Amino acid sequence: MSCVLSLSMLLTPLPAFAQQGQSTVRSISASDKQQGAAANPQLIAQFGGAYRGPQAAFVERVGKRVAVQSGLSNASGDFTVTTLDSPVENAFAIPGGYIYITRQLLALMNSEAELASVLGHEVGHVAARHANSRNTRATLGSLLAAGVGAATGSDLATRAVGTGAQLYTLKYGRDQEYQADALGIRYMAAAGYDPYASADILSALDASTGLSAEAAGKAGGNVPTWASTHPNSEARVKRAVQLAAATGRPEVTPAQDTAFLRMLNGLPYGEAKDRQKISIVTVGAKDTVDTLAARMAFPTLRRERFLTLNGLSADQPLRAGTLVKLVVAS
Repeated sequence: MSCVLSLSMLLTPLPAFAQQGQSTVRSISASDKQQGAAANPQLIAQFGGAYRGPQAAFVERVGKRVAVQSGLSNASGDFTVTTLDSPVENAFAIPGGYIYITRQLLALMNSEAELASVLGHEVGHVAARHANSRNTRATLGSLLAAGVGAATGSDLATRAVGTGAQLYTLKYGRDQEYQADALGIRYMAAAGYDPYASADILSALDASTGLSAEAAGKAGGNVPTWASTHPNSEARVKRAVQLAAATGRPEVTPAQDTAFLRMLNGLPYGEAKDRQKISIVTVGAKDTVDTLAARMAFPTLRRERFLTLNGLSADQPLRAGTLVKLVVAS
């Protein structure tokens, strides 16, 4: 998915925080480590447990590679990166070097750079100490409450935790999100990743949120997703491109990240009871969006799901020999 914007968008002045250095970043403290270590097992349990499949090691490597660019620590061993076994698209981080992403959000991605962008963004929230604007214990408690619904995808469970989930979803405001975007893009670029992938994954998340609402037959759901906990908009996508351009790296159309896509093969998808997984297939000479979408393990919106999962626009042709993701029965 490529984000093409006008010159005027790219020339919009950068916000002040995007131009500031990181000399004020405070290293992980003993207090941060203690609090994070206490909350970590509870968070993992509440968000469905840790996913132990082969993709988890890949996520851990990327997360640490990006996190050491933050100034929180130069030692990758100071960071703990966990893939959560949750059917909800989400990611977050807490003080102490703990970073989390759900397998469902991982499945939406189409490149290692997109993964680096999301993990860098979450580290940015910690580096900027956004949680300091509210009581940290209350914030961690809200995360645990939100996890009840996130782990199961259950509307009932989410209603049961109610207030706690809302505290989490409202934790970061627009300016904090913009700052975390700026820091995340800086980190991923320093780690050698394409910074323009940040705009791509933001667009993909927006499309996925809309599709989920359409599939549910309503304008939104109660389960806390990445989009609900991280306010998104077209303006934010445009700003992400602007921030990527500010790194000095030219925007080019990257080659398909086949290694990343093959890594996703076999990743569980959706709720465990549905017994579905990601299958990576090669586009054949006679394949079309519709023929491949027909193989998706859903009763409705197969074409829309296929396009969203693969970051494709409605009129984008497929090229024989490229890879695509399908959701199939496991």
